[in-house]
Formats: sequence, structure tokens, C-alpha cells
Amino acid sequence: MRIIGISDVHCSYHYTALLIDKALSIEADLILSAGDVECIEPLEALVASGVKIYGVTGNMDEVFVYRAMKSAGVAIDGEVIDFKGITIAGIGAMSLRTNLESIDRRINNRGKRLDALLSHHPLKGVNDLTYRGLHAGLKVLRDFVDKHSPRLVIHGHIHEARGVSKYSGSLVVNPGPLMHGFYSLIDIDGSIHAQLRELA
Repeated sequence: MRIIGISDVHCSYHYTALLIDKALSIEADLILSAGDVECIEPLEALVASGVKIYGVTGNMDEVFVYRAMKSAGVAIDGEVIDFKGITIAGIGAMSLRTNLESIDRRINNRGKRLDALLSHHPLKGVNDLTYRGLHAGLKVLRDFVDKHSPRLVIHGHIHEARGVSKYSGSLVVNPGPLMHGFYSLIDIDGSIHAQLRELA
């Protein structure tokens, strides 16, 4: 399965259009958006592309963005879904603790390992170093990953902490902000491989 991971669109219709062209040219199966879309136009373009997309809210997304995501079948805040045999959970920034509780309950009820976690915020100490030298990730998310051991974590929020890291058996990917042309390409074929990419 070929997944494009994005985050922090911040209303960039230009880079969204370029990303859609890329997704179609490489025949991506899925786009996962880790929040901060902010505007409706890029969201509508992603949905209209025909490439399946799921996403969570970011700290800059207002209620109208969440409602548009929900109406389009994109929002997975607080949900656990299956896509072509891959189990994906979403933790939005809008109701983070409620999302964590909901997902924890749903995973326990399923009795099944989580393949991918989509979160706007990073884990404490992983891809979260700010320009000021502070680790701005959340311990509650790191605790969640310690408990459920997802194979893949995609997040955003800290623009300058773009990277691919390993943490406790999880591959953790911060694609970087799409508003600057950054995205990630993730292949799942038994194992998981992630590359950081930039749109020309």
C-alpha cells in the first residue's frame, strides 16, 4: 500500500494542487492528513481528487473545518477505522483527551493491533524539537504509543522538526508542512518504509 502523509496545509491551495498531481501520478492508495488544513478549498480539492483521504483536526482548525471534514467522510478524530486491511486511529487537536479515551476503548474492544496512528501533535521527545531547543511534544501521546505500539505514527504541528524516527517499535513520521511543499511517501508491504519528499 502506498500512503502519502501530509500535515500543516495552512490554506495552501497551490501545494495542495501539486500534491494531488503527485498522488495521482504514483497511484497512491491513501492520503493521511495530520491537521491544520485551516481552509475549505484545499480540503475540497483533496476530496475531489478521487484519492481516498482521512484526516484529523489541528490546533489551527476551527469547527467549520471539522464539520466540512466530517461531512466529506474525511475526519477520523477519536475513531478507529480499517482501510484495505490497515487499522488506523485518529487523534485530533480539537478534543485530544476525549479522542485518546475513545480510541483506547475502541482498540481494547477490537482486541487487535493498531497499524497506524494519525495525530496532529507529536510524541514528547520524538520529532518535536522547536527552533528554541524545546521538546514540544505531548507525554500523553508518548504514553499512548507505549501502550498500543502502533507500527506507524504520522504527525505534524512542529514545522521545523520534519523527520523520520524510530520510537519503541513505531516508525514516527513528521512530513513537514505542506504549505512549504513538504510531504512523506510511505510504503507498507509487510514492513513499513517512509521517505521525506518535497514538491517542485
